[in-house]
Amino acid sequence: MSGWSGSSSGQHRGHSYSSYQVEVDTDPLCCCEYYDRSDERNHILACCCNCVDVDESFDRFISGRSIPVDKQRGMLLTFQDRLRIPWRGGAKQITVDNVLPVFLLVSLQLLAALDFYCSLAVFIFIPLLLAYLKRFLGRVLPKTKFFCLWLFWSAVYLVILFESTVPLLELLPEENIVFVVLVSLSFLCFYKCNQRASMNHESHAQYDSLPNGDSGTAILISDREDSDESDGRLACQTCRKYVPPRTYHCKVCGTCVVKQDHHSVWLNCCVGRANHRYFVLGCFCSLLALWLFANLSLTSVCHPTPIFTLLGVTVMLPDDCTDIYFQYDIALCFTGAIYALLMSLVILISLLKQLCLISRGLTGSEWQRGEHINRRNCLVNWKAFCMEQ
Repeated sequence: MSGWSGSSSGQHRGHSYSSYQVEVDTDPLCCCEYYDRSDERNHILACCCNCVDVDESFDRFISGRSIPVDKQRGMLLTFQDRLRIPWRGGAKQITVDNVLPVFLLVSLQLLAALDFYCSLAVFIFIPLLLAYLKRFLGRVLPKTKFFCLWLFWSAVYLVILFESTVPLLELLPEENIVFVVLVSLSFLCFYKCNQRASMNHESHAQYDSLPNGDSGTAILISDREDSDESDGRLACQTCRKYVPPRTYHCKVCGTCVVKQDHHSVWLNCCVGRANHRYFVLGCFCSLLALWLFANLSLTSVCHPTPIFTLLGVTVMLPDDCTDIYFQYDIALCFTGAIYALLMSLVILISLLKQLCLISRGLTGSEWQRGEHINRRNCLVNWKAFCMEQ
């Protein structure tokens, strides 16, 4: 009897424990609780507890040892997983690459408008910061949205600054309309470029796999220079599939891209055959919009001087900007114009590179691989580029 009672009691206790366990798992989250990336229940107040990757990385930094890439990635993922805000039904996650761009951009622009030395320090710091983050995130988090959102919030910031801070009474309505149209065209072209990026991905549906005995190196069977749709085939050593000519594998996207020019971190996608024209047109419209913004802003807050007249419109350039830091909103407009000029310099270099490569019938990937072969003359290359589907 006692053995039976013990067994029955044990079964009862086991049943009670199971019911209790299920009850705990189904208990609704409070506004400050969440399930972390290890599927464990956690609280936002414990964000600084049990950070193994952070502790080991800090110990290595103090001792002068290098921090492995996996530790850097783990530290970044842990920080991103614990960056949350209280919300009904559980704390909501805030990704770092969604919040950091707008925070850094606005903070640096507000700091730059204080005085000349702050402006000088900020505009030297921004290129160095972006170059470091591109190198760091390229190793730790290559598919990040940080640079894409930095570009988006930069455009939004400049538009808001132009419409609110620049003295609109000194601008012609036509100038404002042209600026808005150029910005809208830039947004549209870059949006289409990002949307059509998936059309560049090679699905391998109509191509055979490599034989098992084939080597892992890329094989060029044939590639006629007089036609982009040749009988030749390339063997991708990563996908182990045959792909069309002039197709290259992107490590960030994890797929083969037809006529890949480059992977744009600013658009978070590959630029290839299907969206190359939208990328070039977006760069051109952005360049005109930035130049127009810089000219109108500087001639509004500085003493302007006329240069020449074009189609009845007098083109002016700033002459004296010595007293811009005496008023904060004027200084903010001035630093925004300088930031626009820095952005236009980067876009101009990229656009000039694109024009040279298209004129020679090359892509950026082919240029990096040393395939410097002019396939046709300049006019034929541009006609083929404009007619690509």
